[in-house]
Amino acid sequence: MKVIRSDRLVAPGDRVLVGISGGPDSVALAHVLSTISSSLQIELLLVHVDHQLRSTSAVDAEGVSQFAKQLGLPVEIVTRNVRQETAGRGWSLEDAARRVRYQAFRETAQRHGAQRLVLGHTADDQAETVLMRLIRGAGLTGLTGIPQTRRLGDLVVIRPLLRIRRDEIMAYLQDHHLSYCEDATNQDPSFLRNRIRAQLVPLLERDYNLQIKTLCCQLAEQCQVDGGYIQRSAARTWRRLVKSHGSSLLIRKEPFVRQPEAIQRALLRLAIQHLQGDLTGFEFRHWLEAQRLVTERPVGTVLDLPGSVQLQRTKDHVIVRLKPLPSSTNHDILLRKRT
Repeated sequence: MKVIRSDRLVAPGDRVLVGISGGPDSVALAHVLSTISSSLQIELLLVHVDHQLRSTSAVDAEGVSQFAKQLGLPVEIVTRNVRQETAGRGWSLEDAARRVRYQAFRETAQRHGAQRLVLGHTADDQAETVLMRLIRGAGLTGLTGIPQTRRLGDLVVIRPLLRIRRDEIMAYLQDHHLSYCEDATNQDPSFLRNRIRAQLVPLLERDYNLQIKTLCCQLAEQCQVDGGYIQRSAARTWRRLVKSHGSSLLIRKEPFVRQPEAIQRALLRLAIQHLQGDLTGFEFRHWLEAQRLVTERPVGTVLDLPGSVQLQRTKDHVIVRLKPLPSSTNHDILLRKRT
């Protein structure tokens, strides 16, 4: 875990949550952290989220509780009914579980005054994420993959295993005689990530390039560097071009269109994130329509984007605002002339 020290991912005195599913990656992560927490001068709390998606989920939670006792660490088991909590939202089951899990992490961190959340994503997870996003049509931002650190409200999420391969994790577990549970849903071919892991990656390694996972991780790191530069440039431009007006954002149209297209896209993405909190459903085709709105559509044209984001062109500005949309149009592009 040299990366924790070299990259200063935690600081002495931090209270740190460790997300633990009971699977091999999170078990190895919790075990390593338990051995170095004293030298790092940090306080650990294991957190397990029971999504109630499988009949064996309570057994997994009990296994995590027993493992925490072996390590001498406190543990909190959070039970959430994902299907019930996210019914009618239009999210995939995988996305719904992720959203509920992170919300549970945030709530737990607030209760315990934790500053950091450590998760066990590995280099294999990174490679699978890059491939999955490539298949779905991601651009530079999507191909940055999983970040080593990011903010989740007041919580800093860190992933110190992102450069560690899964086979190294398995060797560590064997060397330390650590048991773990296998999530049966990881074998379910209805999930795209599982098909990528079980079918696509082995095919690419066998027939195209044995180092495909390493190359995907390198691509993610390169995109993070390039994307970070664009984001910093966009943030500087934001201060000159964008201002708040009530609950809306006003983007000055003429200087906006003079920006490089990469900065234009970044500014619009920042505006959507500022108002909506995320970019769910926003795809390249939506950007193309937004671009046409600014450069080709007549003054007064309104563009409805995924979620509840709405753009309107005026003579001098592009207005970005939130407007509740009927569920039937939630992921469609709607253009109309405001009268």
